[in-house]
Amino acid sequence: MENSAIFLLQSLAAIHLTMTLFMYLVALVLILIYPLYLYITKPLNRIKRHGDLGYHFGTPELADKYRDKQIERLKRIRMKGDLPPVYPNGWYCIAESPQLAHKQIMPIVVFGEQLSLIRSEDGSVHLIDSYCPHLGANFNVGGRVVDNNCVQCPFHGWVFSAESGSCTRIPYNDGTIPEQARVTVWPVVERNQHIYVWFDADGSAPEWEIPSIDDIQNGQWTYKGRTEHEVACHVQEIPENGADIAHLGFLHLAGAPVGNDIIRIDLSDRAPSIAHKWNGNWSASNTEKHVSKMHLEQVLKFHGFDIPLSASKLDAIQIGPGIVHMHLDFGTLGKGIVLHHVTPEEPLMQRARFVMYSNLPRWFAKFFLLAEANQFERDVYVWSNKRYVKNPLLVKNDGPIGKHRRWYSQFYSDNSPRLLPDGTLSNRAKSVLEW
Repeated sequence: MENSAIFLLQSLAAIHLTMTLFMYLVALVLILIYPLYLYITKPLNRIKRHGDLGYHFGTPELADKYRDKQIERLKRIRMKGDLPPVYPNGWYCIAESPQLAHKQIMPIVVFGEQLSLIRSEDGSVHLIDSYCPHLGANFNVGGRVVDNNCVQCPFHGWVFSAESGSCTRIPYNDGTIPEQARVTVWPVVERNQHIYVWFDADGSAPEWEIPSIDDIQNGQWTYKGRTEHEVACHVQEIPENGADIAHLGFLHLAGAPVGNDIIRIDLSDRAPSIAHKWNGNWSASNTEKHVSKMHLEQVLKFHGFDIPLSASKLDAIQIGPGIVHMHLDFGTLGKGIVLHHVTPEEPLMQRARFVMYSNLPRWFAKFFLLAEANQFERDVYVWSNKRYVKNPLLVKNDGPIGKHRRWYSQFYSDNSPRLLPDGTLSNRAKSVLEW
């Protein structure tokens, strides 16, 4: 009887020890897996600055200051071609709403101008020129948001309304405020968690509105991540890809796992193990002249067989020269939208943003954005080095590039700034409220 009790106690102790070790093991596995889970599900924030990719300097690669000097040299000697005007008329994204806090002044570069983006105390957004008309101080360096929607200069404390541009008070002045004491105001709108500025070379007011995406506004689609790239090219080159159907089956044939560097990708391999099959078309809208649409269906194949869950349908709605709403349908996985924006900061420097909202699983959304970035960055290698060909030599299956150019030309006018041979502009970009 005594031996049986001892055996039972020993068995219980062994079971307890086993369970304890098992729990410790489970805890250890969870501790190791949890960071991986966080990484996989954390929204993507991929940022590539000018020079991070898109250039090739032979073997071995140049580095540090030598690479920087070579990039500057390439900018000087690059053949630009017969460029269209550099700043088309339309709405452009200048910031994402979460980036601008209350009572914050955010430096903005767009159309070659330094501007100041302000969120007032009541939450509204305003955009003004950055330089105080008094003695030229920059509001972006030490300026403050005061009196709800006003900006105070850091030099002498002059206060300007960000809504009207007028000087509202001068701290040390007892007399009248000079009528010329005002800064230029730019028309802005906040929509779909982004902030946009309107530009028109002829001083015309906004001619269309940016559509509101209901599923973003009501929270059905949530933020899933973003990518951002600085691209050294003309603003028209990037959206023109929507009509360049032929390049999809060549530059973008190989799947994203082979990377973004077109120097190292074997583009001669017409049957890569992981390949995209593309089927698309582009057309201008019959009802809204500033709108066009690209429909694209794709599936990823492994040695000729469709990869499960990789098929998608895309309707890319281009709204004016710099906004694309990419509506995505992944079938049973869900739907979403990528807000794609191209913003001209300088004549040949664009800021391209991709921001996703969807009901897709977070891991899948991140995988998609990474794959999209890899494919987009292959184009960056081309855009950063190509010249603009005004009259391209097109063949039958190139796609409707000519039609796209005729559609896009509506956003230029006689007063649109042009890049002159000496690197200056024919005329500077101005706010439509400055005329």
